Amino acid sequence: MRAAALTADGRLEIVDRPEPEPGPGEVVVAVDRCGVCGSDLHLRASGLLPAGAVLGHEFSGVVVTPAPDGAGPGVGTRVAVLPTRRCGVCPACRAGRGNLCPLQLTTSIGLGARDGAYAERVVVPGPSCHALPASATPTRGALAEPYAVALHALGRSRVAVDTDLAVGVVGAGSVGLMCAAALARAGVGAVAVADPRPARRAAAAALGVAVVEDAGHLVRALGRPPDVVFEATGQPEVPGRAVEIAVTGGQVVLLGISGSGTPLPMPGLLWVVKEVDVVASIAYTDSEFADAVAAVVAGAADEIAWRAEVRPLTAAQRALDDLGRPDGPVKVLLDPSH
Repeated sequence: MRAAALTADGRLEIVDRPEPEPGPGEVVVAVDRCGVCGSDLHLRASGLLPAGAVLGHEFSGVVVTPAPDGAGPGVGTRVAVLPTRRCGVCPACRAGRGNLCPLQLTTSIGLGARDGAYAERVVVPGPSCHALPASATPTRGALAEPYAVALHALGRSRVAVDTDLAVGVVGAGSVGLMCAAALARAGVGAVAVADPRPARRAAAAALGVAVVEDAGHLVRALGRPPDVVFEATGQPEVPGRAVEIAVTGGQVVLLGISGSGTPLPMPGLLWVVKEVDVVASIAYTDSEFADAVAAVVAGAADEIAWRAEVRPLTAAQRALDDLGRPDGPVKVLLDPSH
């Protein structure tokens, strides 16, 4: 079986791996599409993953080997995969915050704990498989994961209880675009997205939101300071800028992940005087993932899907390089069958 594995110097190479064997409650999924994510760029650069690790956590595919104990979906089932397993009994899970379950340190797929979907086939927990209808393309299925990230961020924000707010999104990468799509679908009327890259601004504009090149122009685009700012760049200087832009008494939601150990410079006096609430948002709950699958199947992310470039597995290294370029593509998905 072919997989794109990390080398000791942080690059990807195509290697041969043994065919994966499922354990109890697990199935093998043949990967149709796997998204290349900003988190993959961070993980590759972090040095936290050993040589031989396989990335890839945004994926859809078809079950090709059933669980040996008969649990889980049957062979031939088309699925979007929630790339981890939660315990259901820890304090976080019992509080409805399964996205914080510590079991994920050993069960997450494509994030270091287990090999991911930059491969022809991958072992996944049966309960992590969400069946896709015949109408769902492989690309739609693979976009469920980043859309779920956006749904969780919206749930963490004031938008969850008030859609009449003015909202700014800084960064129109995969997650920022998904936030814009989810905000539009939720009926939030005043949304503006800031990104310096023309292709990503065009993708955001296609979602029906205002677009600007710089975060400093969000106020002008919205006609007033934003009540909520979603920070989706992962650049350490942007959260402080978001605090400056937000209305007094507003909120900043952090989705972007900076490098490990990187401090965020924040305007301390202004932050306190404006009393801006800063909240973090990571991943999603099981129910949010299910909601995301339903949304993308219904076409919620189609403006992003049709702009996504599908490349063969052998182009995995080039895909990571291209996404890191200022003029890089809006979204890249790998097709391991080629």
